[in-house]
Amino acid sequence: MAQRFSRKELYDLVWSEPLRDLAGRFGISDVALKKCCQRSAIPTPERGYWAQKDAGQQPFVRPLPERPPAMEDEVTVGGGYSYACGPQWTREELLGPLPPAPEFDTSLDVVRERIATAIGKVTVPRDVKAWHPAIQRLLKDDDARREKLRETGYSWHKPLFESPQEMRRLRLLNSLFLATARFNAKPSPDKEARRASLGFYKEYVAICIGPTKQPRRIQNAKPAHDGLTLAILDSYHSEKEVQAWHDGEGAKLEAQMTSAAIEIVLLAETKYRDSIFRRYKWRVERKVELEEEDRKRKLEAERAERERIKRLEQARIDGLLSDAADFQKSAVIRQYVDAIRAKHACSPIASDQELEDWCRWALAQADRLDPAFKSGFLFRMQETEQPDM
Repeated sequence: MAQRFSRKELYDLVWSEPLRDLAGRFGISDVALKKCCQRSAIPTPERGYWAQKDAGQQPFVRPLPERPPAMEDEVTVGGGYSYACGPQWTREELLGPLPPAPEFDTSLDVVRERIATAIGKVTVPRDVKAWHPAIQRLLKDDDARREKLRETGYSWHKPLFESPQEMRRLRLLNSLFLATARFNAKPSPDKEARRASLGFYKEYVAICIGPTKQPRRIQNAKPAHDGLTLAILDSYHSEKEVQAWHDGEGAKLEAQMTSAAIEIVLLAETKYRDSIFRRYKWRVERKVELEEEDRKRKLEAERAERERIKRLEQARIDGLLSDAADFQKSAVIRQYVDAIRAKHACSPIASDQELEDWCRWALAQADRLDPAFKSGFLFRMQETEQPDM
């Protein structure tokens, strides 16, 4: 069964006993447990750590690093986790005591400072020596288009990144991707490198980079064909800009890439924190819903039980009335038999044997109807009805 821990709780566990022993409690291998720790930036003891400790030495204990931006603080061990949807709480967990409301010890300003320190200064060299794999794939596709153009001569096979402006865009994105890769960013640019989604664990930040749009209020201004704008978008398919950096007379985009990289990573952390608050709010609301469902279910069960008892009592009364009616019928039959016998004694109706046969048959019918002969009336109080399904 899956178990959930905070990074600190799991860190304390993996440094309290060997991974092989600990992994058995979760039904997984020590290799799987170590990978789980690596994904959550939790250091584990090096080879020989426990031998040194058993020998009375004090081996080095690697401290738990700060949670990287946008990384989950909760770690699920042993399966039962949906990467897309987060933890899958059971009904019992949802109805149990609520955990404390989420709090973050580190402010976003402090997180921004840490991001800035880790990123340093982002430069955009004119001669790129190392392309990010995502950009390298775009250039490889462009080489294939170039070769296709030579073979066919068709204009639609023209490479996308031949102009100085297009190559500049790739250099800007390349520096941005390499800088954010220090925070596990996984970029997915479109084929024209106009838009890209940067994945930080489970959070995504959408960006676009393209020609700077000319303000509408400037009627006769010369179009800024050479100017570029890098913008963070509200979502991948949205046109709404959250933040943007432009080419300007005093500062080209190359000089603003450090700021852009910092804000992109910080936005991923902000989105993560918002998701934690939303998740907690959903859990609170879901608990209220489940409790209301249980309350209604209990009321419905109580109503159904009252109806069942009412139907059972009515059935007993109906049975009693039926027994009383049968008793009256049996009494009438016996009186009728006595009347026939009296009449036969005064004036024979048939032979004695024929009359006796008829009387025995009539009295047998009276006994069959008489509930006192069957004792069925005693069992009606013990009858029960199956509850409603």
